[in-house]
Amino acid sequence: MSVLQHLNAELSINSGQEFLWERVGNNWYGIHGGSVVRFSAADPLGLESFPDCVSAEEIFRLDDDMGAILGEISHDPLMKSLVATYPGLRLMRQDAEQCLFSFLCASNTNIPMIRRMLRSLCARFGRQVQVDGQKFHAFPSAKALDRASEAELRAAGLGYRAKAIKAAAREIARGSLDLESLKKASYKDAKARLLEIYGVGPKIADCVLLFSLEKLDAFPIDVWIARALANHYDWLSDKKTSDKLTARQYEDLSSQMRRYFGRHAGYAQQYLYYHMRQAAGKRW
Repeated sequence: MSVLQHLNAELSINSGQEFLWERVGNNWYGIHGGSVVRFSAADPLGLESFPDCVSAEEIFRLDDDMGAILGEISHDPLMKSLVATYPGLRLMRQDAEQCLFSFLCASNTNIPMIRRMLRSLCARFGRQVQVDGQKFHAFPSAKALDRASEAELRAAGLGYRAKAIKAAAREIARGSLDLESLKKASYKDAKARLLEIYGVGPKIADCVLLFSLEKLDAFPIDVWIARALANHYDWLSDKKTSDKLTARQYEDLSSQMRRYFGRHAGYAQQYLYYHMRQAAGKRW
């Protein structure tokens, strides 16, 4: 099966994993760390990066063996159905710093608001990049965000999240947090380190692990996934699942789903997440 049969780029970038993509004419433009990336809706494999430092292979995880992965996770009727219903949906590989700051902004809000916050951060603190005669702003570096005051971050529309953004930026800028090194660490050790960061809870940590630190077994649980598990996987547990989980309940349930779906549990999570939001008619 060809790569394109396993890749629906537009579906993937609009599935709640990333927040800084926009369509202009026949092209999609996205922010990936310090670069602006562009691909034609007709040719996602022709993705270009400005500056040229990232490829379609990296962003769309073309190194993932999708046939094997989908076979691994499709061992119940629901997941088999979702894989067939949303062909080409796949995980994206994000810039680690951008991913961390994005999900810190995602706390207790909706996707349109997350996009507004992140675009404001880019416009205020990111480097301007011109592509196709249009002005974009790359994602600000941790050093740039560290130089900003908490008041300046609040002025970008972050509200109480400014404190967490500032804390994470300071750790990265001063060298006490090395996100790249966490790619080589175990899931357990990498998650423990992320949980030491102010404002990072289990769900944010799992999102960062899954979408940027190569931990494809991570299984983030938000309100949509909690509902999916309560509605479709309650038979796996003798405990009732609710929308609001304690930290202990979260860890127990996430671990259970990681065991059930295996080393690519994060892919199963993404299919469930997308399906639940589609079924509810939620905007992306």
